Amino acid sequence: MSKAHDDFMAAFDKFLDEVGVADAMTVATTIFVSLVVSYANHKGADPTKPIRIDGGDQRDITIHPPKPPTRVAT
Repeated sequence: MSKAHDDFMAAFDKFLDEVGVADAMTVATTIFVSLVVSYANHKGADPTKPIRIDGGDQRDITIHPPKPPTRVAT
């Protein structure tokens, strides 16, 4: 792998050790979804529809469209 890959993995391992699995999963999921959505938008996908990733023999992944904003009681 590249040095950038090794550096990223080392930094993420350190982050995982410092914040724990739950927070690390939140960050990893945010990065993953952002990359997939950006790629789908670049390819002309409809942003109002779910994005389905075929996992082959493994689990599939569905990224749902953004939720509408919720009203905050005042």
